[in-house]
Amino acid sequence: MPQPINVLIIDDSKEDCYLIEKRLKALNPEVKVFSFLGAKEAYNFIKDISLNKLDVAKNIIILDIYMPLMNGFEFVEEFENLPANVQECFTICALTSSISKNNMERIISYKSVKSFLEKPIKTESLLQLIES
Repeated sequence: MPQPINVLIIDDSKEDCYLIEKRLKALNPEVKVFSFLGAKEAYNFIKDISLNKLDVAKNIIILDIYMPLMNGFEFVEEFENLPANVQECFTICALTSSISKNNMERIISYKSVKSFLEKPIKTESLLQLIES
């Protein structure tokens, strides 16, 4: 039986969350998707979830870098303060429509950020993300 996959989408655009979820479900109907319009809400969800459920799944965070209130950089900084056993349960993929070279280097420099996607997201990129 294949490993379950959980994807947390953190993006202030309802449309982007919807489109990403639709594409993920088309690629793999078994993917469990959680969408958050704010990074703080997602961070609190991660802090409060039962790690026992996550230990048996692949957990991917698709994180928009530019958001109001708590942006992607602030989210990652808070995330990296969580206990190591929580951090190890997740793979973060940074997401943006436009990024400067300096910001790209900055977001990739965080140990928790494993990959980078540009909007609009290509279906092939999502497939690679959930299959890697």
